[in-house]
Amino acid sequence: MSLAALAEISTPLIASSTDRTVRGGLDGIVPAPNRFEKEQIELNLRNARMGAWFVMILVPLCSFLDWMAYPADYWQFLVLRLACAASCVPLLLALNGSLGRKYCRAYPIILPLLPALMICFMIYLSGDPGSGYYAGLTLCIVATSFVFHWTFREIGITLGLVVLAYFAATLPNLDFSDSHALGIFVNNTGFILLNCVVLYFGSRQHHAIRLREFANRCKVEDQREELAARNEELTATLKRLRETEAQLDQSEKLASIGRLSAGIVHEINNPLNYVKSAIYLLKKKGKVLPPEIAETFTSIAEDIGEGIDRVAAIVSDLRTFAHPENRGSRPVDLQETARKSLRLLAKEIGDRGVQLVDEIPAGVIAQGDENYLIQIMLNLVQNSLDALAGRPSPTIWLKACETASGVDFIVRDNGTGIPKENLSKIFDPFFTTKQVGQGMGLGLSICFRMIQQMEGEVKIDTVAGSHTQFTLSLKKPANTSN
Repeated sequence: MSLAALAEISTPLIASSTDRTVRGGLDGIVPAPNRFEKEQIELNLRNARMGAWFVMILVPLCSFLDWMAYPADYWQFLVLRLACAASCVPLLLALNGSLGRKYCRAYPIILPLLPALMICFMIYLSGDPGSGYYAGLTLCIVATSFVFHWTFREIGITLGLVVLAYFAATLPNLDFSDSHALGIFVNNTGFILLNCVVLYFGSRQHHAIRLREFANRCKVEDQREELAARNEELTATLKRLRETEAQLDQSEKLASIGRLSAGIVHEINNPLNYVKSAIYLLKKKGKVLPPEIAETFTSIAEDIGEGIDRVAAIVSDLRTFAHPENRGSRPVDLQETARKSLRLLAKEIGDRGVQLVDEIPAGVIAQGDENYLIQIMLNLVQNSLDALAGRPSPTIWLKACETASGVDFIVRDNGTGIPKENLSKIFDPFFTTKQVGQGMGLGLSICFRMIQQMEGEVKIDTVAGSHTQFTLSLKKPANTSN
């Protein structure tokens, strides 16, 4: 598209404030005519201030020209110059209010017309139709073309009014019988008209260039926004790739644990079987002991046997961590399950001087795996014992209650709490804050997997230096659900 053709679309572009976009040259879109109009308003307001100051300062300063050209009319012309400068004061003040913004399109016409009309009046008062002051008219319109970005309508109106004012000032004093005076008038008029023609077409081209620059700028902004959107998309994709990579690493670790746990189960189960056989023989021999000794002996043997069974279950659970299997869920009495768990930790709780508050009521039944629940309770209570080391009045609370959606089992302590930066990592395999050799960081990770297999949820309420509370939400058995 040529510059002239591009310029032709500028008028509807500026005039329209309802169309969102106008198709133009550059194989793109000239967006938001109202935005272009807004930029022109701001530009006109800024340039109008500069133009008003030019008229207010330069017009009176040029009074020395009147002294040189028309000394007899100097004071009369000075009054005209001061009046022209003073007329710019209200225009300048109006620019700071809503009136100036509303009629800002009139300033490119009014500001050049004020000195032009003054010059024409001076030509008329001088009585010289061939006055050299015609150059002042040329200066007015040329200077304005540099200050303002005229539109076609504005420049057409301004140039037309200047030419009419010039004719009105010269024709009444023109003697058509004087060929010399007529020649000078025609010469001056020709210069003025040629300047008008040059300025008109130059302004059209300049306006087309500004429109093209505006379209290019908008196109660059659109490309920048598109690039920013793609950059955000790329960043999100990279984040997903990293998460996938982390999941793959996790899967590889789990696979390694699965292979390792298979060997551990095999190697440990063999000596456990020997121990189980020995306990069986002890129980059999205990039947022949005196009654007062047999009861204590049998109780101790049963505790040892239950502990051995738990060791075997814990070792077996390493395999389920990497290769989950459905061991089946059934109704579990939480009070009885807690009793079994606490019996295994009773000595350690007493040795550490921790007060255990068991508030689990009788008859609270949850759907789950008893072995899983015992291991989870053991792990949570053991973690509480570690967090209570060195704390004043160390206490662990065990609670259980039925809710509308199931059963909640709660383990709470008044220990050191969990720092916020570690909350998102406590269920990650191998994450631990304990010293080397005191833990592998698998306890909570295995417990979390067990909770998922029982279709339960776990919530954490903790404040560093105050407390930690784990709430395990389980389902109710189908035959007792509300």
